[in-house]
Amino acid sequence: MALFKLKGISSDPQVAELELAKPAKLALEKHLENWLEKNPWALAEEPLLIIGRQTSANIDAGTVFPDLLALDSEGNLVIIELKRAQAPREVVAQVLEYAAWANELSEDDLVAIAANYLGYASDLAEFQLNAKFLETFEVELRPKLKSRIRLLIAAESIPPSVSRICRFLRTQHSIDISCIGFSVFETGSNDILVTTETLVGHEETNNLKVSSAKWSRDKPVRQVVWEAIQAFVAGDLTRTFTPKDIAEVILKRYPSFNRSTINCQIITDCVNHPSRGHYSGCEDRYWRIAKGVFRLVQPSDIE
Repeated sequence: MALFKLKGISSDPQVAELELAKPAKLALEKHLENWLEKNPWALAEEPLLIIGRQTSANIDAGTVFPDLLALDSEGNLVIIELKRAQAPREVVAQVLEYAAWANELSEDDLVAIAANYLGYASDLAEFQLNAKFLETFEVELRPKLKSRIRLLIAAESIPPSVSRICRFLRTQHSIDISCIGFSVFETGSNDILVTTETLVGHEETNNLKVSSAKWSRDKPVRQVVWEAIQAFVAGDLTRTFTPKDIAEVILKRYPSFNRSTINCQIITDCVNHPSRGHYSGCEDRYWRIAKGVFRLVQPSDIE
């Protein structure tokens, strides 16, 4: 698929031109690690709190170093492995080895890892991590850490052999593993463009299969969240809501719905949220009145 940059739109939209972006050859692995460390939402399509980079992990074969460790809004540990060019088949065994190591970590171990990465004082590490978690995800209470382990493989190319194995592990063995493909482009004006595509990760995991209603992806996430918010406020434009309120509405109908995407979608469509610029395809639907508290946007808000 061709990718273009729109040139000259700021000066005169009528005479703007499309500039073809060409595939770029960069030291992708090094650059991606830097980019994603600062902007993990680009990889996971949801906010993440990075708590480690090249963290030392001791296993039977020696010491290994997972590229990035993160927490999601539910306190799950996310292990991210980045590969330049094509991901080798061995990467699957590699991330499973990381998962086995992480499975032995206690909450105190994760707090210590985060403290080392974030530069927290050891005696205040848990307090500071709690504060950072609440700030990042705009929640009222930090959940238990490492309720689940999530694995993300990101590479410029994910071969069918890797995606097939990961899809099998996800759908048949309830391992939360995802594969994300990256493409890097460069324009004639030296702008670097990065696109991402989730190749494995939207499939329902085996342990989430329930007899009650399932979200079959017949509706976009945005539509599911929008309908739930409309039901919650019941026509009252002044009624406030939190992501937790909306999650309760959605999960009653779709128990397998990924609740971590709810907060992400609210931020995307929130006119005045400071992180809105990180997302694409925004619609003006919500207004942030405090951390983690929203209402429907009103005409006076955007005049």
